Amino acid sequence: MEFSSLLRRARRGLREDAKLYGVAVSSLTVAFLCLSTLLLAVVNLGSFAERWGRTHRMSVYLRDDAQGADVDRLRLVLSALPGVARVEHLSAAAARESFLRESLNAGELTGLPTDVFPASLEVEFTSVATDARIQEVAEQVSAFKAAVADVDTYRSWFERLSSLLTTGRAAALVVGLLVLICVFAVVSNTIRLALAGRRDEIEILKMCGATDGFVRGPFVMEGALQGFLSALASLVLLLAAFLLLRGQINATLMPMLGMRLSFLSPLIVLSVLVSGAATGALGSALSIRRYMSV
Repeated sequence: MEFSSLLRRARRGLREDAKLYGVAVSSLTVAFLCLSTLLLAVVNLGSFAERWGRTHRMSVYLRDDAQGADVDRLRLVLSALPGVARVEHLSAAAARESFLRESLNAGELTGLPTDVFPASLEVEFTSVATDARIQEVAEQVSAFKAAVADVDTYRSWFERLSSLLTTGRAAALVVGLLVLICVFAVVSNTIRLALAGRRDEIEILKMCGATDGFVRGPFVMEGALQGFLSALASLVLLLAAFLLLRGQINATLMPMLGMRLSFLSPLIVLSVLVSGAATGALGSALSIRRYMSV
């Protein structure tokens, strides 16, 4: 059977049972929308974790009474250490200016005094520097009590972020399985109802010598189209919401996290569409096998 003929017969079946399939596709669209939204959150969280995990940063907060000579000496020592790529001295005034420049409520915060923002040495390590090496440098710097008030390597924060990312991926997997089960169940029941409504047509086709594949084919295609259209509709809705809210979200993320929101990659979009179509086809095929005698 030619694919074009199969698709044409499936489309005719969708038109004949438009209300039935409309309800099914609407329900499945909501399920796929939940999955796609969760995937979008996990993808962007993963991008953030990867971006900041590669920076290998460390902040050395300076004492208020630190002498300029001590700060310069500490900066030179840090710059000479293996694995250190760059050391930048950020004064309290510069920290305040940077904060106000990137803040969304800069006008309301202009009254903050300079001494609220601690001066620091911002240390960037090379890409090959290990966590153990960064921690070793942090311990060495912490011993320089004359100028150093505190050292932050952000490792504990990154560990919590990694744990959150792992949880998010596990949640996406569970939701994905639930959505596929939902697609399977809804498509199976929908095809069963469509079979009951077209019983006379099927009997006539069999009497005219139609093969089992000829009869089954359109129903399997209808199931695949249900899953595909539901996944496609959810992605279109998600993309529309993404484009509508992207500017506002990016205005918040850029100052806080230094990143912009990104949409699902083409590979993930294709995976969602293929999974929807394949699960719909499988649910339809098994439903036909169980409830239809051909």
